[in-house]
Amino acid sequence: MNSVAVANPFQGTGVVRGPRPWIRENWLQIATFAVAIFCLVSFRLWLRWEGVSLSVPMANIAGLVAPLVFAAAVIERAVEILISPWRDATASTLESAVSAIQNRPASSEPAALEQNAEDLRVASKALEEYRGQTQKYAFGVSLTLSILTAMVGVRVLGPFLDSAKFHATPPAQQLHFLCLDVLLSAALLAGGADGIHTVVNAVTTFFEATAQKAKS
Repeated sequence: MNSVAVANPFQGTGVVRGPRPWIRENWLQIATFAVAIFCLVSFRLWLRWEGVSLSVPMANIAGLVAPLVFAAAVIERAVEILISPWRDATASTLESAVSAIQNRPASSEPAALEQNAEDLRVASKALEEYRGQTQKYAFGVSLTLSILTAMVGVRVLGPFLDSAKFHATPPAQQLHFLCLDVLLSAALLAGGADGIHTVVNAVTTFFEATAQKAKS
């Protein structure tokens, strides 16, 4: 009786089956979900804080957010001043290399055309990678300055608090709120003044639309 060998379709293909590759690819989402679950369980079992009172007056929202916009603009300028002397010289050199390749005399020879295309690709890639690295450095500096700014008191949620009710909450809740306010404020400041304007416009648009619906 002849035996028939059944080949494994994944043998020798390098395809790894199982949960581990999926976990490696989605570790950030899994970690975030785990932290969220831990926070909810902690709140349910131990914390059980009451909500804090936030008041968002339409007439005063621009004035309350104005210091945040000013601080974000100052941080943007400070980042430019700190990063530019360090990174601009090399960036200019790489840009000049790309321009020099683009301005080479046109040639009809296939070898020359191919060489020019390859040189342009390599030079453009180097410039893009350098710009990407510069953006990472700029974000790191911006986030650091934003955290320091939020720590000293330029924050997004604090101005809208009911101070009397807030100070009546447990000290641990006050500390957690302040830490969260610093985190959110730093993230908003690091996004720049344009990002804060976007948030303010979204909030005012929402309230105006709600008021129009209530009138109608």
